[in-house]
Amino acid sequence: MPGAVAGDSVPSVAAGPEEDAAWVVVELPLAPAAAVAFIRDVQRLFRLNPYLEIQSWETFSGSGRGELHRARWVNEMNGIAGDFELTVVPGKSPSGFRLEYGAGVKRCTDVSVEPAEGEGSILTLRDVYDTPRGPDREQRLREVDRSLAPWGAAIRRYVRGLQRWGRWPPYRWYMTGYWLRMKPRERRIARLLIWTTALEFLVFLLVLGVFLVDHARVSE
Repeated sequence: MPGAVAGDSVPSVAAGPEEDAAWVVVELPLAPAAAVAFIRDVQRLFRLNPYLEIQSWETFSGSGRGELHRARWVNEMNGIAGDFELTVVPGKSPSGFRLEYGAGVKRCTDVSVEPAEGEGSILTLRDVYDTPRGPDREQRLREVDRSLAPWGAAIRRYVRGLQRWGRWPPYRWYMTGYWLRMKPRERRIARLLIWTTALEFLVFLLVLGVFLVDHARVSE
């Protein structure tokens, strides 16, 4: 199946027939150089996955093959939990890299950035799986990460939010620090509380406006 490019809608995932692979293509409102700098923060990239509950993350530089990351997380989409080891190695694209997994059904994730037509850039996340063709295939396929499309959408939404509101110090502090450390369910609760508070405030303003109009009429 062909890949899909994400605009304002949620990106879709495609898989290649020649191998067990899935990818998502996302348009980012960043120049290619800025997009490359953004994706180089591997921990932030993974924390943007809205279904990945990261419990711990350690980074070790100068390992034998490349930058090494060790993390503990729970994937809410497939229920997979455990300790994961990721090694950053050069990718096929000079503007990206490959993340190799130490264990599990996912072999690697290729991350690359290409210039978009006009302004912006194109980010591609491509997961490659090592699934057997024998009787264990169905069981192993249950370990496939289903959060790839929401992950791509979340990355684009985050970048757009920083571009739109990042000059406001409280927003930048919240989104680049505190928000990134929150668990996915905590973010969902916080978003619900924020929208509820905003709605209540709008209702308050509406009631206040009606009261002031009525008061002005009575005073005439």
